[in-house]
Amino acid sequence: MKKLAISSLFGFLSVAAMSTHAELISQQPSSQSTVAQYATMPIQQLAQNAQAGQAPAQFFLADRYKRGQGVAKDMNQAFAWFKKAADQGIPAAQLNVGQMYASGNGVKKNIDSAKQYLMKAAKLGDNRASYNLAVLEERAKNYAGAYQWYELSTRDGMLDYRVKDMSEKKIVKLAANLSQNDMRLARERADRWIQTD
Repeated sequence: MKKLAISSLFGFLSVAAMSTHAELISQQPSSQSTVAQYATMPIQQLAQNAQAGQAPAQFFLADRYKRGQGVAKDMNQAFAWFKKAADQGIPAAQLNVGQMYASGNGVKKNIDSAKQYLMKAAKLGDNRASYNLAVLEERAKNYAGAYQWYELSTRDGMLDYRVKDMSEKKIVKLAANLSQNDMRLARERADRWIQTD
């Protein structure tokens, strides 16, 4: 939604295969021309650029640690580098930090911190972050809250259409357990959330 200039740089991502239960979505970068230099950069050069504070380098170094590509797999290092990039406003990094906090992968599990980072990415239009927020609300049995976030994930600015499709299906399922008033209020909360900075 807002600040799509930063978002568009990282508007590439593939969705992990989904099971029948809602799962948190993380991402893995693909090589688009604007980020290909970081995706294919030798690990030593990538580490130097990351240490120099370059957010894209921090993101891709984190991803390499997460996948064990060119370095030993290390989720603690992955989290640390994703967080550095996230704190510089990279939505894909915010998404990963939120997902890692939610699952306790590479960091102590902290749902409040997970939501904080996922909301940052969602504010930048990343519908995968909205989807993850919906999953967290659904797991907490806050179905009206889940409905709100699934609704948002169908209309955020940086759309992953597979996530949009999954969200639309989840909305239909949740609607069976919510009143018309609950759904109306959830949509109104979604509208207000979009309109705030």
